Amino acid sequence: MSNILKVTTPVTGYDNTVNKQGQTQQPDNLSIKNPVTPDKVSRPDGRQQAGNEQTGNQGVTHESNFGNFVQSLRELPLLRELMNKMIFTGMGNLVEAGVGKGTAADIEALFQMLEMSPDEVTSFLKSQMNGANRMQGPLFDLMRQVMGQAETVELKQGILDFLKKYNDMSSGKHLMQNIKGNLEDIQGYMFRNDRETLQMLAGKLQAHSMKANPANTQILKEEIIPFLGKYVSDTRDMGKIRDLISLLAFNTSRYESGNVDNVAQAFQRLLSFPAFQKKLPDMTADQFRDMLMNVDFEKAAGKTEWTDKLLNIIDSGIKGEAGAVNKEAFLNIMNGLLINESVYMPVMHVMLPMILNGVPVFSEIWVDPDEDSGNPGSREKGVKLLIKFDMKDVGFFDMMMYYEKGKMDMLIHYPDHLSEHESEIRKGIMEIMEKNNMAVEYLAVEPGRESIPVSAAFPKIFERRNSVNVTI
Repeated sequence: MSNILKVTTPVTGYDNTVNKQGQTQQPDNLSIKNPVTPDKVSRPDGRQQAGNEQTGNQGVTHESNFGNFVQSLRELPLLRELMNKMIFTGMGNLVEAGVGKGTAADIEALFQMLEMSPDEVTSFLKSQMNGANRMQGPLFDLMRQVMGQAETVELKQGILDFLKKYNDMSSGKHLMQNIKGNLEDIQGYMFRNDRETLQMLAGKLQAHSMKANPANTQILKEEIIPFLGKYVSDTRDMGKIRDLISLLAFNTSRYESGNVDNVAQAFQRLLSFPAFQKKLPDMTADQFRDMLMNVDFEKAAGKTEWTDKLLNIIDSGIKGEAGAVNKEAFLNIMNGLLINESVYMPVMHVMLPMILNGVPVFSEIWVDPDEDSGNPGSREKGVKLLIKFDMKDVGFFDMMMYYEKGKMDMLIHYPDHLSEHESEIRKGIMEIMEKNNMAVEYLAVEPGRESIPVSAAFPKIFERRNSVNVTI
């Protein structure tokens, strides 16, 4: 197995660790060796870095979309701190702030849902992973194979077009909720007579379903959006309402793109490529369409009730219903959660808050299911994981792992005060791996004085830093 746990130096400007002068990382050293951080490196003249210099001149600026994404990654430790505070205190600080009865009930229900035994953790983890990746199963495994072997730009573009339309289709209910929310927001900026007309038009929209998609799209494109365009033209209102109408148009475009017929047509185009057709020789576009009509996408995505409760609590907190002092904290939590939706995020990231046998635990897992082995010329791929978890009254742990063909490499950082139990930790890990029929080729167990940076564990996150990088 390759030396996969050797961590590369992350892009400067991201991490919160310090590079110690004189230390070098040997090729066969598997431990983390303090990547460089400009925030803690002084210039010779004593002045602080500014502007683009903070990014190490790597082409990453905070005025760009990618720069904003990198900044969000830097703030993830803040998300962990806030979630730890919420889980460890049972949100007692919010109750003291005088939350409403509805929010207090959601808080109580949330913590009841998070109480679980070790045997229940597996199903909880699976549901979270399913919710983080809706494109899973034999069909998408096949598409990943074809994508990796594709020799033409046309085939790759066809797969990406299909995945985009499939994503829009599976998000249909959510998009319709957004559209109705956009219309309600727009009504707040209109004169009464026009507002009543818009309410009447919006009332024509049906609850989302595969069959209702064409009718809803027609109402939006032929009645609602033209009416709003005429309203702006007549009133010359160039303020907030124009931004809301633009957002409505964007959501409408995605909703139309997710029509099941559009998805079936994209699949039909893929079947015209021999490399794809030989993988599904007996499948037709009509059969694929019929299969889609019978899919419950919310159930397939592993939607869980506890997520709804958490979002309701965060929404109340952002609105100030948990006290003005907590508003910014809830806003930071929401921003941290939204990073998973970024187009720049090439790895899976999930949160696992739980109360395990009465002990509050907050964990984050980063997964790259298609990690290259790193050996020159090798086509082997494995699964790379970075797991961070904090247990109340125990401390913070980092685990970095690489799994390939039944073999595992592991690097574990534990709290300093557990140094006397290092041999027990090592023994326990070996027993767990053996119980699950995994051979441990490399195991490093050591005190974790600093958290392993995500940028160091997954340098592919920054592969797009030299691509077109603008804010629209």
